[in-house]
Amino acid sequence: MVGEGRRRFRYVDFAAAAQPGFRNHVVSVDEVPGLVARYGADECYASIFLFSDDVLLYLAEHRVEGRPSIAGYDGKVWSPFLPLDIDGHPPAGLADALDLGRHTYRLLTEKWELPAAALHIYFSGAKGVHLLIDIRTFGRVTPSKDLPRVYSRLRLDILRQLPDTALPLLDLSIGDKVRLLRLPNTRHRGSGCYKIALTPEELLHAPAAEIRALARAPRSLDRVTAAGLLPIDAVGSVPGMVERFQRARRAVRRARGPHPYRLGQAPVTPEEALCAARRAMWQSQIAPGNRNNVAIRLASAFRLSGCSRERTGELMETWNGRQQQPLPGRELGSVVHSAYARPYPYTFSCHDEVVRAFCPYTERLSECGDYREQHPRSGRRV
Repeated sequence: MVGEGRRRFRYVDFAAAAQPGFRNHVVSVDEVPGLVARYGADECYASIFLFSDDVLLYLAEHRVEGRPSIAGYDGKVWSPFLPLDIDGHPPAGLADALDLGRHTYRLLTEKWELPAAALHIYFSGAKGVHLLIDIRTFGRVTPSKDLPRVYSRLRLDILRQLPDTALPLLDLSIGDKVRLLRLPNTRHRGSGCYKIALTPEELLHAPAAEIRALARAPRSLDRVTAAGLLPIDAVGSVPGMVERFQRARRAVRRARGPHPYRLGQAPVTPEEALCAARRAMWQSQIAPGNRNNVAIRLASAFRLSGCSRERTGELMETWNGRQQQPLPGRELGSVVHSAYARPYPYTFSCHDEVVRAFCPYTERLSECGDYREQHPRSGRRV
């Protein structure tokens, strides 16, 4: 599957501090090393997940503040790695992250029997550790809309077998399809250190000060290509990892119901179809530059709730009629058409930039009932 994934799912969102607009530059993975060389090593990132060319069409159609954006993209994705982001907090910072990184490494290699060739270790460049698991250990992993949720389940499975102190350090929020991760051998401006590859011996035994000293310069990347985005080592499936992946995938499928697009009965009131962020969109006056962005998210939410195309059209006319500067009728009709044009309803995630601008739970999503229902997570050990 890695070969198929590399052929069809070969695009990433590349971001760099020196690049105009920072992100929303979708390129082939093969172009990333040249872009890092062009824009310099400071603050360079790429999306965790790889996209097919479907993302190019989305980017051409989708605007945030008048600019192309992949925010809210909800198509199929693939990734050669399952990343674990362990981030230390003051006062101990990196020392705490290293301690948890060691626990995690031993769990994966000793108890879960993950071969060393399937695990890539990095100092993040600031106060954290990144552990990247080669997905070939999970067997056949096909591109999927659900893959980020499966990864989140696997992270939770790992967390439950770690000490209680792991909860605030292991980032469970990196399940967003367009989430960025710092590229190896690129520099963190705040610390002045590079994200560098570490050997198992360095992770297990080197103190924080020694690792920071090593990170004052980039290191050779012998086990990856495409600026760290693709693995080189030969890696096979591991029976225990295959079972864990399949179990996580089954849990995701159960959580979403018998079919992800088997919609229920349409709600009686529009508010019942909307989360807190979309209720704010429904009730607010929207500036002209943002009307289309808000309208497509509302229309998509109504479709997901079970509303017919005709009912959604009526609701959108009601919303539009309340606007001080309404969309022209033809544009509004085009929005409704777009919401129903695809075979399946489109979902804009909670991390979508437009949704976040209206969400009262931004930076505290765990307090939102709708978010908890869609992302069943628990920090408790079992």
